[in-house]
Amino acid sequence: MARRRFFVPAIRNQQAEIEGDDAHHLTRVLRVEAGQHFEISDGANIYLAEVTEARKARVVFRATERVEPRPLPVRITLYAALIKFDHFEWTLEKGTEAGVERFIPVLCERTEKGLDRAVEKRRQRWERILLESSQQCRRDRVPELGELLRFDKAIVAPGDSRLVLEEAEGAAPILDSLPEPDRRMATDEVALLVGPEGGWTDAERARVRQAMWTPVSLGPLILRAETAAIVGAAIVSAAWQSKH
Repeated sequence: MARRRFFVPAIRNQQAEIEGDDAHHLTRVLRVEAGQHFEISDGANIYLAEVTEARKARVVFRATERVEPRPLPVRITLYAALIKFDHFEWTLEKGTEAGVERFIPVLCERTEKGLDRAVEKRRQRWERILLESSQQCRRDRVPELGELLRFDKAIVAPGDSRLVLEEAEGAAPILDSLPEPDRRMATDEVALLVGPEGGWTDAERARVRQAMWTPVSLGPLILRAETAAIVGAAIVSAAWQSKH
């Protein structure tokens, strides 16, 4: 059985600490005790570590052995239209599990009014979701949560492959729009743009075409925005793992 992995602020002199509410969660909810062994990561290095102290407000680890990282197969930035927050949070959680490296919320024409004004109030909660999901799926580092972008700013973003999910007819299947397997590298940056619950407007479609994004389809069924985001990210990640 794989060991649990926890993220720590820093690892210095083979020591690391978790304090406050996070320590309380470890000791009271996860029942972490002195003498137990877990993996810890500071976002750069990963170690097997022994718990040397486990109190309500403080858990101390002693790093004992370096653990080899498991790099992601491709660098995915998910430009996800801002949707109802419970659905957007599902996108963050499952997108982390699917291998997204960076999340950028996007303000679109059909974004529900008022959501953009509450984004900063949710940032701490969203970063917490990313952290907990990363620990659960044993990622080497926590994904980045970027600032909210307006649609026109998002579509000028860079990427080796820039794919926009399109439910309208005429978009090519996503797998047919990816580079050939022998040209896929772990350093590739894939930008994946996903629309809001009401879909793209005609004006947005025109601007995306002008910005040279590739429209791609996930199949004949209409998926919810959060489902499409996760399915798209998972397909891209799996494609870069495969060399066939």
